[in-house]
Amino acid sequence: MSKFGHISVVVQGPVQNMPDRLHHEAGITQRCLSSIRTFLPDAKIILSTWHHQDLTGLEYDELVLSDDPGQNNDGFCPKNYYRQITSTKTGLAHVTTPYAVKLRSDNFLNGNEFVALQQRYSAHNPVDKLFAEKVVINANLFRKNSHGRDVIMSPSDFFYYGQTEDLNKIWQQPNFLDQPFAQALLTKTQQSQAKYALEAEQTYCQIWLRSLTERAPLMGHRFDHSREDLEFWQRFLASNIIICEPEHMGLGLRKISKRALKRANEFSHLDWLALHKQYCDPTLNIPLSLEQFRLSAVRLIKACRPK
Repeated sequence: MSKFGHISVVVQGPVQNMPDRLHHEAGITQRCLSSIRTFLPDAKIILSTWHHQDLTGLEYDELVLSDDPGQNNDGFCPKNYYRQITSTKTGLAHVTTPYAVKLRSDNFLNGNEFVALQQRYSAHNPVDKLFAEKVVINANLFRKNSHGRDVIMSPSDFFYYGQTEDLNKIWQQPNFLDQPFAQALLTKTQQSQAKYALEAEQTYCQIWLRSLTERAPLMGHRFDHSREDLEFWQRFLASNIIICEPEHMGLGLRKISKRALKRANEFSHLDWLALHKQYCDPTLNIPLSLEQFRLSAVRLIKACRPK
């Protein structure tokens, strides 16, 4: 098997603009697919999209078409949650390789550093381990803070790389209302009457993480967690996830996702390294970084402001 023949890439989502989704850049999915050929030669490309999409000029190895479930109307999940779940899990169902990438159709690769990165930090705490191996997730939009306060269970949805069985643990989910804890979560959210509603990412993370372990908390609003909940989340990240900046792991971003400076409310790779050192590998050396110092200073200022 070639260097990347053990990997399948599930490119999921629309390949062009839709009446209720108009953010696609012209040619972005074609760029996505060609970037996989460049940086993961011999990897299998599975394009998972909707019926009636224009596939002209797109190159892939396997096409998976689904009916568009449309926007959600359950009053809880983000409006496009079922769309993401449907296109991702139907694509993953066709993966036969041991490793897989979940990549949105409006992003692309500019490297393959995530492959080596995924094998770099094998230390874990057996009590906290839920995956066979760590899963790499991009740091942009992986929220750490909001309004100067800690938040939990708010990962980005752009990119996931790891063992196929682990990605299936995240994305092979039934409809939310079919989950055994759905009503409890709905009730908790309706009763909270909070000023700060759950982030979309917090909503779907609760769904898949709660399906893996009952230790995962149920949240009614963005800041609805205890000290013990925060520790659970940090320990989970340390043993099961690797967070890294897209430019250092090989992920290219659509234009609307790029920022001149990294947001202070997002996790950095060094933030994750600190958790990994604390809970998994005390011998780990964490490099000094002026950028990390800037992030820490901005976070301190935000934390000191009146809430």
